[in-house]
Amino acid sequence: MNKSQDNQKQAILLSYLAGIIDGEGTIRIGKSSPPIKYPNHNPKYYAAISIGMVDKKVIEIIVKKFGSKIREECVPNRKKIYRWGTSGNKVVPNIIKQLLPYLIVKKEQAKLVIKFCEKQNHIGFRRNEYLPIKELQLREEFYWKVKKLNVVGAAATTKQEDTREGEAIV
Repeated sequence: MNKSQDNQKQAILLSYLAGIIDGEGTIRIGKSSPPIKYPNHNPKYYAAISIGMVDKKVIEIIVKKFGSKIREECVPNRKKIYRWGTSGNKVVPNIIKQLLPYLIVKKEQAKLVIKFCEKQNHIGFRRNEYLPIKELQLREEFYWKVKKLNVVGAAATTKQEDTREGEAIV
């Protein structure tokens, strides 16, 4: 196979995986509290990406392309869920940059996570050190911007128009 065909196959694979992430995945900034024995330390902020599906074949493709492992979740009276995910301020932006041209729904989250990671790499990622208040505020702002974009259920709080009579249904 020639290089052009290899590039085309990679583009098709990445566009497919971007579609899966758009529909079934999450691109986020995580935040963990400091350990109990270090209550005065800063929270840890990190980039993360994950997917959960009932079809293991798709998750296996993602693992083959990007690495990491498959986790299985079993809930009584439900199908088994297969999950893939990874985190880290170096690995996640590398994955997102490959998918970015093909993302639609999660494009804004992807851009924010990349920007967040670039800023962390620029100033240095210090896990348990005390950070300047401005740096903590910046990390918190990124965290909330991405969290707001990922919110689920907002549509359930809006009124739906009844097209038969033009009245709002509560």
